[in-house]
Amino acid sequence: MASSSLPVDTTGRIAPSDMNRVRTEGPARGADAPLIRLENVHFSYPAAPAADGLADGPEGEPPRTEALAGISLSVRPGEHLCILGGNGSGKSTLVQLMNALLVPTSGTVEAFGFDATTMEGALEIRRRAAMVFQHPDDQMVTSIVADDVAFGPENLGVPQPEIVQRVDAALEAVGMSELAQADPADLSGGQRQRVAIAGALAMQPRVLLLDEPSAMLDAQGHASVQRIVQRLNDRGIGIVHVTHFMDDALLADRVVVLREGTIALEGTPEEVFAQRDVLRTMGLEPPFAMRLAEQLAHAVPDLPATGDAGLLAHDVAHRISEGADDLRATGRDVPTLAAAPAHEAPPAQAPGDAIVFDHVSFSYADEASPRRKRSRRHSTRPAPLALADASFCVPRGSLTALVGCTGSGKSTSVELACALKLPRSGSVFVGGIDTADLARRQELRAQIGYVSQLPERQLFAETVRDDVAFGPRNLHLSDDEVERRCTEALHAVGLDPSDGLMGRSPFALSGGQQRAVAIAGVLAMRTPILVLDEPMAGLDPAGRDRMRSLVQRLRSEGVTMLMVTHAMDDVAELADHVVVLDRGSVVAQGSPRHVFGQSPCPAPGLPAPLAFARELARNGVPLDCEPLTLAELCQALLARLPEVRHHGAAC
Repeated sequence: MASSSLPVDTTGRIAPSDMNRVRTEGPARGADAPLIRLENVHFSYPAAPAADGLADGPEGEPPRTEALAGISLSVRPGEHLCILGGNGSGKSTLVQLMNALLVPTSGTVEAFGFDATTMEGALEIRRRAAMVFQHPDDQMVTSIVADDVAFGPENLGVPQPEIVQRVDAALEAVGMSELAQADPADLSGGQRQRVAIAGALAMQPRVLLLDEPSAMLDAQGHASVQRIVQRLNDRGIGIVHVTHFMDDALLADRVVVLREGTIALEGTPEEVFAQRDVLRTMGLEPPFAMRLAEQLAHAVPDLPATGDAGLLAHDVAHRISEGADDLRATGRDVPTLAAAPAHEAPPAQAPGDAIVFDHVSFSYADEASPRRKRSRRHSTRPAPLALADASFCVPRGSLTALVGCTGSGKSTSVELACALKLPRSGSVFVGGIDTADLARRQELRAQIGYVSQLPERQLFAETVRDDVAFGPRNLHLSDDEVERRCTEALHAVGLDPSDGLMGRSPFALSGGQQRAVAIAGVLAMRTPILVLDEPMAGLDPAGRDRMRSLVQRLRSEGVTMLMVTHAMDDVAELADHVVVLDRGSVVAQGSPRHVFGQSPCPAPGLPAPLAFARELARNGVPLDCEPLTLAELCQALLARLPEVRHHGAAC
């Protein structure tokens, strides 16, 4: 078995290789003793001195920003604990303290009976806890998926046959078996996240620490992670899950909500979500079913306060049926809605389209290093195509949503649209310019702006001002115009363009502020076309609302946008046009109502209101329209509820 002298990866990926050994290892402790215990924990990050008047710390040290302030919390054996909170509330800091990746400024952190502040204690803790980070690239260590998943067990000296079994089982659990021999660099962000989760599963942890593991996954991938988490918890593995998805919290035994480094709420999911007003003050929101019940509360009293949309649909369907029977008994007409219009046909390609993909194919094998190309020459399998004969358009002035399952080719498409890659065959036109025309490359760059999946990683300058101003300066604008654009762009993303902020290092800001600065740098270019790759990923509900407002304002100003997203609710709310990819091919395009109205639906999920309406139909109460938004669903339900019609209530 592994000894304490074995190397431990600094990302915290080391975990026990044998569950029975783990359950008996470590200091003697009571069966009901907490696995992890934090007592009055404070933690501060050192902050770089800035031009905003911040005072230095003690004895001339850099000022410190307190991320956690007096946290006391325990994790019990086999417990599923969910941690919620807005961006910057301290969630990631808290979970890294639990895995001894950070040391508290003051207070006590103990896990599995070991002191997390000592080197020996940290090594022992990481043998018993596996962590999945917010960004999968932070955990990729090899050039082959299977080797990456095997990395932790190999470091623990697990026998090779058992490693093979663990790797196979872990990859199957996250739906990545077919890509076991792929290079993680060739995978989409969501696929790499699955590999990171598989690496944690292969170590058979006693506690699994998850920091936003579904942020880059589609609806199916998110549901798969939920099932994996539930299965592991059913086997007795403790779960600590940091998330912005409110539905994840419904599966937990206990929910903790952080606000500015302190515990603001704690209790069962039902107890926490009952505090709707308090949650909203923290920029959070209840799950969809609770928001719908709240919208209907004045018209339909005593609806169940549940986050389970299926349970709510069953109750609402029963009330509609019961009310209709009462009306029939009195001889009155049962109200109905007018039939929904026929599904629209997808629009034909127009000469003025802002972006046109004309039979485009692309393979990452074409960009492979010489070493990888040599290895592929000996392979009998053809190089996979990330895009295969794809043709679609982005109408000028529209917001076009690009959707599809993880690995369908979405991020590849936007990189082709921005001329960061060139197609193997076919052509991509942006504003009428062929991206392969190198002579017009500068002209093309002035046409299109790109906000990547992790925009904060686009930062590079020493100050916020220099980072936001970089693009406008390259356009050779006057200093006054550059300053004006920087100020307006920072205002647009919700930041105050004070001299203090402009003079700070972007790397000294919070994660949410870094993302805002990166987006401001793209907005300052004022390009007529804007590409957004998962702009809502990793944002709390308040941050998503701000991003939606920004997108709506840009669209009203005539900016053409191509937005990659896994959130079907955002597609329904924001998009004029939808393109659906599946394994590199275009399988549907048209308006949201046209795409979501197809049967079977080609999109990788449904907007929550439409899914609820279809659940009503399965309960015997079909609606006469297909609502895509909460407002449409509410209106349709009120029209079907006789008692509501009688009282003249409105949503």
